[in-house]
Amino acid sequence: MSKNTKPTKYDTNVKHRLVEIQQWIVNGWTDEQISNELDINPSTFYDYQKKHKDFAKATFRPSKWETHVQPRLREIQQWCGEGLTDDVICEKLGIVPSTWYNYQLEHPTLKEVVNWGKSVMDNRVENSLLRAALGYEFEEVKTIIEEDKNGKKKTRVEKVKRYQPPNPTAMIFWLKNRKRDEWTDRREVIVDTKELEEERKRLFLEMIDEDNDPIEAEYILIEESETEGTDPSN
Repeated sequence: MSKNTKPTKYDTNVKHRLVEIQQWIVNGWTDEQISNELDINPSTFYDYQKKHKDFAKATFRPSKWETHVQPRLREIQQWCGEGLTDDVICEKLGIVPSTWYNYQLEHPTLKEVVNWGKSVMDNRVENSLLRAALGYEFEEVKTIIEEDKNGKKKTRVEKVKRYQPPNPTAMIFWLKNRKRDEWTDRREVIVDTKELEEERKRLFLEMIDEDNDPIEAEYILIEESETEGTDPSN
């Protein structure tokens, strides 16, 4: 810069503070906050980024993929395997859901980690559902503390084999999803017209008037109850 050239705000307000600016970026300052500290307009801030390579370098911000997500891929895989929802994972990573889904599209590594982690939990749930549908044996363990006649405490462990019978709800759910064509409930669509509606009303009134006899109907009573596992030998 020649002696007759009037210094710009970049020379007076910015150039000698590049190290400070880098630290502000690390500390998470926004562009607006940095502009205010440097006493320049935000538009000037962006103009300096285009004109001055040293300023562009000082104000470079790594994406949240580099700072928040990529270093935590192993944790993300673990969270997915534990069944955490996308919203909870986003909260842990400090990103919004839209960014989370965009990163999965942009970075195949993340998508692979998420799919693998979720498949672990899906398989566990599927195996538990199948086990409940088929019934299973399990071992019930009880720890009993007793005192003998001298007041000395003894610990006794009882192990009892029990049997949990098949769960009808789990069976129905499994069949409706795995053999949909054979087990999905069928629903008939009835096209109603004004004539059919009037005929139905007439028949209904006739049934009421006929000797005050009750209207018979077929029904099925479905009773749900919860039972504890029992020993099949009983």
